[in-house]
Amino acid sequence: MKRLYILFVLLLACGACGAEEPNAGNHNEVVAPEDAAPLAVPVPAIFPGSLTMNSFTLVWEAVEDAGSYAIAINDGEPVTTSELFYAVAGLESTTAYAVRMQALPADAAKNRPSEWVMLTVTTANDPNSDKVFPDEIPEAVIPAEYTLVWSDEFNSTELDLTKWLIEDNGNGGGNNELQYYDSRGVSMGEEPETGRHCLILTARKEQYRGKTASSGRVNTSNGYTFTHGRVDALIRLPKTADGLWPAFWLLGADFKQVGWPRCGEIDILEMGNSTGIRRSMQERYFNGACHWGYYEGGGYPNYAQASDAPYSLQDGFHLFTLVWDDKKVATYLDLHLYPDNEPYFMMNIDDKSSDKSPGNYFHHDFFIIFNLAVGGNFTGIWDIDKVTALSSGEASMYVDYVRVYQKNN
Repeated sequence: MKRLYILFVLLLACGACGAEEPNAGNHNEVVAPEDAAPLAVPVPAIFPGSLTMNSFTLVWEAVEDAGSYAIAINDGEPVTTSELFYAVAGLESTTAYAVRMQALPADAAKNRPSEWVMLTVTTANDPNSDKVFPDEIPEAVIPAEYTLVWSDEFNSTELDLTKWLIEDNGNGGGNNELQYYDSRGVSMGEEPETGRHCLILTARKEQYRGKTASSGRVNTSNGYTFTHGRVDALIRLPKTADGLWPAFWLLGADFKQVGWPRCGEIDILEMGNSTGIRRSMQERYFNGACHWGYYEGGGYPNYAQASDAPYSLQDGFHLFTLVWDDKKVATYLDLHLYPDNEPYFMMNIDDKSSDKSPGNYFHHDFFIIFNLAVGGNFTGIWDIDKVTALSSGEASMYVDYVRVYQKNN
């Protein structure tokens, strides 16, 4: 998983979009004729491995007929270089820097400078600092072949019950979980540190309806189901410590007709696994998984991949993405920051050669689920007094938005 914390904005600073060009100083005094062609826009990138808490290095391919390049950081004066790289140092950790760049002609009488290209670079997080990632969260760049077909931005004061079903049960989810799910665990409001308006799922340590904890779980089974696409959710996870199990996942829409696991299950995000607890990696150990088929000999087909994130996933909001098509299921972390990230979970679903093959279970409608479980088999904790995450009484999971995209026909 690449550690670059970078968003390519690629906004051209033209009059129509209202962006401001930095003062280009004296490097642009010679003005080409109005009919002179502008240079192509340079495409800067971060040199792999160069991003640290205090520095980064830009690299780019040569632009035809360019003699030099102008670069400005934040509101600073542009500097010029004839090289194809530029090192920036003396920066603060976990801080966003606006970078602007322009190609300048070798012959100012022949060509005009390129448009300005803009990008934002955020330096790496200092693990010894209390500082968290910036509250200004960039939007993910969605590939052109996708169109937004359904979403909930969770901006209203009440949950939209035409989209969501609030679950009411204490059945333990088939995993010996400790909570009772009902509407008390579901609310709408602001995430305290950023003020972002969210769906909030709250787990509480309490004797409630025959269980030792309460929490919230919502799904779109009555409001929206779909087959294939890209699903993004921006989530702030609670401190799972020992015993909390937040999840973002999909379940086959034929669940009531054929049961589980025959309906199929896609786990986009799970945290709180007993392995992470055992390794003291609760804030970084996470996984994706798929379950399908049918029980035989006490088991059923399933596949999971766990990862150690390069930073805590329980400080600030993080983007979790599913890309699901006729060939595979793949899940990604923070594509809005690291668009080149590799998937942390991937499984092929094109095999239909036998009744147990995954291709027979993942090409029909599924629905979306968010929940915050307490204890259970996944965590290896079945005693509420050992759920250290609820030592203060309660903990919450915040969902800023969920969006479903599908490929254009």
